[in-house]
Amino acid sequence: MGQSAGSMGGRQSKDELLYQHVATGNIEAIKALCREGASLEWFDSEAKTPLIVACMDSNLIMVAQTLIDLGANVNAYRPGREAGTPLHHAAKRGLDQTVKLLLSKGANALVRNDDGQTSLDVARINGYINVVRTIENHICLFSGWLRELHGPGFLKALAPQLLSRKMSV
Repeated sequence: MGQSAGSMGGRQSKDELLYQHVATGNIEAIKALCREGASLEWFDSEAKTPLIVACMDSNLIMVAQTLIDLGANVNAYRPGREAGTPLHHAAKRGLDQTVKLLLSKGANALVRNDDGQTSLDVARINGYINVVRTIENHICLFSGWLRELHGPGFLKALAPQLLSRKMSV
């Protein structure tokens, strides 16, 4: 993986061409290169896969969808200074629709980057409330009503319906 030797001689590999077509949003060229064997997991010198690049720009959401449909790894991890998965990169930029797409396609919201942050943490730090809510709703284990019991211990056992109240969570 990584930079190919083919680029040294001035000629680009299929993987590099695919990467360039992702950046320009050329979906048909992406599909054609994939049919010819270009790798969806190739990464550039900054360790960005084509899907990570697509998830860094709101204008490339259809490209991201295409890459996922073609088999790109939604949990591909980019190590280093700008570490994270495609979900981290979309959350960092407040790309709510891209975040929804990734989560719907199986992206793991619990993966931590090299700074120990989840995509939810990244969205919170950057103040993207819509992204925070999207991720919270996705990872929510329970949503509904709970009953909270209060009062002396023996009353809880005898008449809990008299000493309970509904709470929304």
